[in-house]
Amino acid sequence: MASGSGIFRFITLAALLLTSCEKETSWPLQNPAEDFVVVDGTITSITGIQEIRLLKPVANPNDIPEAVTVAEILVSTEEKVYLFHEDPSRPGYYLSDEPFAGKTGRTYSLIINRNNTIISAKTIMVPAADFIFLRYVRQGETKKFRIAWVANPYNAKRPAMYEILLDWSGVAGYENSAPGETKARLLYYTLPTLDVSQIFAPAMEAVLFPPGTVITEKRYSLTQSHAEYIRALLSETNWQGGLFNSAPASLPTNLSGNGLGYFGACAVTSKTEIARSIFPLTENAE
Repeated sequence: MASGSGIFRFITLAALLLTSCEKETSWPLQNPAEDFVVVDGTITSITGIQEIRLLKPVANPNDIPEAVTVAEILVSTEEKVYLFHEDPSRPGYYLSDEPFAGKTGRTYSLIINRNNTIISAKTIMVPAADFIFLRYVRQGETKKFRIAWVANPYNAKRPAMYEILLDWSGVAGYENSAPGETKARLLYYTLPTLDVSQIFAPAMEAVLFPPGTVITEKRYSLTQSHAEYIRALLSETNWQGGLFNSAPASLPTNLSGNGLGYFGACAVTSKTEIARSIFPLTENAE
């Protein structure tokens, strides 16, 4: 972590950046092509230690990204500044010095200082919303289930991300299985646009889970710009390989300078159920 004087200078610089809205200032920032930083960070409304990850870009999708270390990070609102420190056990992961929860309607500002180069971003947390719990069906004649529906893929005014956590480690017969064999994490999206490449995207492999599985579904509210970033990212990844591929393009971002990725703030709604063996009805295998 930075020394006391270093933190003081960092907070002073951040305060100048965040409060100087009446006078335009030009910062002599370096932006070499080889020094881009991918920022993966979202402030949520769940009280706890917030996390931001910094990585270096990779040339190929299957490459393992290198962590960006020795950076100074803060996130602020009009009321408070939150400092982040790097997790010594996980290079590239930066944790807030104290637990906090994001609040609806507030604007969150991010400042990253690395090698005297500043990356900044601003985002607002839009309200959370209730949702209908996902639907799952029995897979053919097996004794397992698969997810059949999570949310409508299109909503012009209320985009959202849905995180599905499946855990059947406590189900009889699976107690001694490896953790990676009894848990799964799935993501689904409701976006303000409906693309042809999305409709005809290649099929994804279904995750099968037994009765007794604990299903947790979380809905993350998204701003329109955050949804546009996710749409562009899906167009470059999950939706490629179908009947209508999109042309490669740069992803939109709310980060300044040599920052890539997106800094978001999401209000979260969560529901949990246990998969039951008597419901829902059996569906024919596809």
